[in-house]
Amino acid sequence: MARPRSVPGITLDMLPAAFTRQQALAVGLSQALLRRLTTDGMVTRLDHGIYLGPDAQFVNQDLIEAALRAPLGTICLTSALAHHNLIDEIPVALDLALTRGSYLPALAAPVAWHQFDPSTFRIGLEVQHVARGISINTYNAERSVVDSFNPRLGVPREQAVEALRAWLRRPGSQPIDLLKIAENWPHAVTSLTRTLQVLL
Repeated sequence: MARPRSVPGITLDMLPAAFTRQQALAVGLSQALLRRLTTDGMVTRLDHGIYLGPDAQFVNQDLIEAALRAPLGTICLTSALAHHNLIDEIPVALDLALTRGSYLPALAAPVAWHQFDPSTFRIGLEVQHVARGISINTYNAERSVVDSFNPRLGVPREQAVEALRAWLRRPGSQPIDLLKIAENWPHAVTSLTRTLQVLL
C-alpha cells in the first residue's frame, strides 16, 4: 500500500519536488515532523538541509542540489555542450557559472565553478526544468558553442570543433547566429571564424 503524501493540514504537494529545510518550515512542517517524514520514507534526505519528495527520487540529484544551493548558477561549457547533445563526452563534474565575485557555495555534487563577466552573463541564458517546482539556468546551444571557442575558458579545441560540427548539422543552423553572439567575446571570434571557414 502506498504511503500517504500528506500529514494533517499539510500536503507534500505544497512543496517543490525537492526542497530545503527552510521551505519545509515555511509551509508548516516542524523539525520533528520533517524527521518523522524522513524516517517513514515519505521524503529522502539528499544532503544537509535538502530533501527529496516522492516524485524527485529518480531525477538528476546533482542538478537538484545545484538549483537549490546556487539558484543563479548556470550550466556552462562542457556540461552545457553535453546538455544540448553537441558532444559525446559525459562531464565528470557539473560546470556551473556565476558572475565574477559571487559567493561559491559548497555542494556535495562534483562541481567545477566558473566566474563570468556580469555584463555578458545573461546572454544566451535559458531555463531548464528539473522537477516539479525546480529549475536551473543553462546557456543555450549557440552561446555554448561560442564559449567553447573562447581560449580564456579552457575548453579543448577538439571538443569545440566537435560541438560546432554537431551544431551545423542541425536544421536551420546559420553561422551568422554564432558570429553575432561571438561579437561579445572578441577572443572567440578569430578561432570560430577560421573553423567555420574550414568546415563550410
